[in-house]
Amino acid sequence: MDYLDLRDLAQELYDLVDMKNTDALSEEDAARLEMLLDLQGQLPTETLSEYAENESTMLPEYRFTDYAQELAGEKGYTTRDSHNPLDDYIDWDGWADDLKHDYTEVTFNGEPYFIRAY
Repeated sequence: MDYLDLRDLAQELYDLVDMKNTDALSEEDAARLEMLLDLQGQLPTETLSEYAENESTMLPEYRFTDYAQELAGEKGYTTRDSHNPLDDYIDWDGWADDLKHDYTEVTFNGEPYFIRAY
């Protein structure tokens, strides 16, 4: 899946701030820094790295239903190794919508993502 790792983004933010302090920031880097600062501002913690200590994975919205289905298998709610005919009758979109109550929605690079809320 195309998940993003907040630990990587936090490190990138740290590096870009350091580059900004030494006046070594390109226009592209400055735009990326702005995106990361915007993301950080959407979280209920002071910094990206603080939030990443509890949950590091950002899930893209367009893959959230797939994630919900994988999670159900990991938790043992459904079988993962062989096809269970009942899986075809599960409302995976509904299950995903219910799961979203436990996640914080953020926007990064113009795209919606979900991060587990703590």
